[in-house]
Amino acid sequence: MPSEDNPLLNRPHSTAASTSGPVTPGPAMPPNLGAASVDRSTPAAPPGEDAHRHQTGSAKAGSVRDILEAVILALILAFTFRTFMVEAYVIPTGSMAPTLNGAHFRVICPQCGWVFDANANVEQQWVRQYNPADGQTQEGMANMPNGELTDPYAISSPAYITCPNCHFPIPVTSLPDQPVIRRRIQVQNGYQNLYFPYACNGDRILVMKYLYWFDPPKRWDIVVFKEPLNGRQNYIKRLVGLPHNTVEIVGGNVFIDGIIAHKPPTVEKAMLQLVYDNDFYPRDAGKTRRNGRVWTNPWVAVRQGPYGGHWNTGGPVIRFTAVNPAGRGELSFQKRGHYLLNGEGYDATFPRHQENHLVGDLYVSAVWQSTSPFSAISLVVGTRSNRYKVALRHDGKLGLNQWIPVRKAFVPVNPGRLDFIKKIAPLHPGTPYAVSMSNIDHQIRFWLNHRLVLQYTPRWTVSQALKFRDYQIEYGREIPRVFVNVTGVCTLRHLNLMRDIYYTQAHVENSEGSDLGPGTATAGHPLKLRSGEYFMLGDNSAYSADGRVWDRVDPALADLHLPIGVVPQRYILGKAFMVYWPAGFRLFDGHGWPLIPNVGKMRLTR
Repeated sequence: MPSEDNPLLNRPHSTAASTSGPVTPGPAMPPNLGAASVDRSTPAAPPGEDAHRHQTGSAKAGSVRDILEAVILALILAFTFRTFMVEAYVIPTGSMAPTLNGAHFRVICPQCGWVFDANANVEQQWVRQYNPADGQTQEGMANMPNGELTDPYAISSPAYITCPNCHFPIPVTSLPDQPVIRRRIQVQNGYQNLYFPYACNGDRILVMKYLYWFDPPKRWDIVVFKEPLNGRQNYIKRLVGLPHNTVEIVGGNVFIDGIIAHKPPTVEKAMLQLVYDNDFYPRDAGKTRRNGRVWTNPWVAVRQGPYGGHWNTGGPVIRFTAVNPAGRGELSFQKRGHYLLNGEGYDATFPRHQENHLVGDLYVSAVWQSTSPFSAISLVVGTRSNRYKVALRHDGKLGLNQWIPVRKAFVPVNPGRLDFIKKIAPLHPGTPYAVSMSNIDHQIRFWLNHRLVLQYTPRWTVSQALKFRDYQIEYGREIPRVFVNVTGVCTLRHLNLMRDIYYTQAHVENSEGSDLGPGTATAGHPLKLRSGEYFMLGDNSAYSADGRVWDRVDPALADLHLPIGVVPQRYILGKAFMVYWPAGFRLFDGHGWPLIPNVGKMRLTR
């Protein structure tokens, strides 16, 4: 884990920031208007044209004056806007990924076509260094504690990057941004080749300053604040603990005052990370790969009875052929390899984290189309102690069932206990329906055609969560399960499985690397916040140096008697609300910095 992840440097116009965790102030928002060029030479006018020449000269002078006034006014407005309203920053590191990217490599899987970003570690870069002893300039790897990306080809990558969708080992030499530079370095046992792909800068974001003067911060806001360790750098994290809250992280979830914290639907979806998307079905399915493994679809047909049917899972469109119109079929997502673990995706270039955990908070979606008059579909998501089934019938009847382990059966949940359940019109055979279900933070939601139609929030406390700690999931008692059950001939398109962010337990280490004990607000070590105190976490939990792992408090805050891991109200700078310039593209391959913005990734932050 980086020592101080995701900084924001206080240097205007910088394109990157320190790897210690800060966000870098970016360029001013208005366009860079250059000075106007004026031709001051005036040719001699023919006789009789003196008045016309005089009028033309006056018009030119007025035009130049208007342009200068407009430029000066624009600059004044820009500085005023930046000072009092909005400021731009650059994300240097990946502690908030994949919500906000730091420096990264662009990757396209050659087998399944999945496009993703992989972390580029700005703490280790290839640089030229002057040696005053011999007056020579040498090149080599060096620590870069300020986290600035010195050159697009300064960060090395492993020889292979793992695809998070089909787990194919992608050669770094096949990345889309070419060329990939190979450098040879001397090591103890000889020489080693290092690969340097083209590295993209982090996302550029807009931060609304002083918003919290009028509207208090809210849980799950993405916040820019001055770090309380030294009081010099700006960090960006997600706010999870508010004043007077007691915060504790158990089983990958955040608990507030002993009750699990739930995210709003928009925040929940924004924080989802890929498990497997069947639209990106690999071309080498069933073939042996260079690592000796054979990929097969993790969606597997469960054996059916004599009146069931047959599943075809050999492509991006999954089909069920029933023996009769009421024939039933069941698909099960199988945990294989690294599926359902918390250590994939953006961190594909890092060594696998020692704390790989199975994630039970999941979201499944598909477009279901049945031709049967008896059509029905049900989605099942969750672990043994937290498993629910949402069932939708052809007549529009919708119901929720809970798995009871001691009975080994599903039992209907009383509709009166639901937060809400909305009426649905009868379904039409042959019509496609978008269905999705989430079981995240012990809250069940079901969407039909992207409309939230069911929600259930059972009570879940810290004491309950401590009975089903991570080790029970790891050792088989709480394996996450996902099923899709259908009735009648049908197809499933866009079948996609996502997972929630998993907040890992952490240990505090000092600058020498000595273990100082369990992290702040981790299981068994709740954090009680007082007035004016906040607690922040990074979305990329395994690689985020956030409030869990800070080891000291800035002496300047001695008057507040601030606990370790806490951010004071006076250090909060603003709310991040938009990625206005994601990593862009170069005009020519192999040359220069990206000048063309990636418009498709411009977005509001959630």
